[in-house]
Amino acid sequence: MLLKTKKMLFTVYVISVIYCIYKMYRRYTKDKLDPVHATPGLETLAILAMAPVLMAVDASITWVRLYKEADEVKRNREKVF
Repeated sequence: MLLKTKKMLFTVYVISVIYCIYKMYRRYTKDKLDPVHATPGLETLAILAMAPVLMAVDASITWVRLYKEADEVKRNREKVF
């Protein structure tokens, strides 16, 4: 049982690291010309240490943003009719 739990936690960790590095890559390719960013190497080290927390926070913020946008669309529809 303990081995299954360790495998599951390791899998979650690997998925969260991949997700965070992908998000970092997307941001760097979008903002290449902005000189005020930290180096990707330093951010990668931070990601390796805090990946599950970063992924949970990002998912929560994304959910709140989507919910807010849906609520705004709903209010705008009610104003039209």
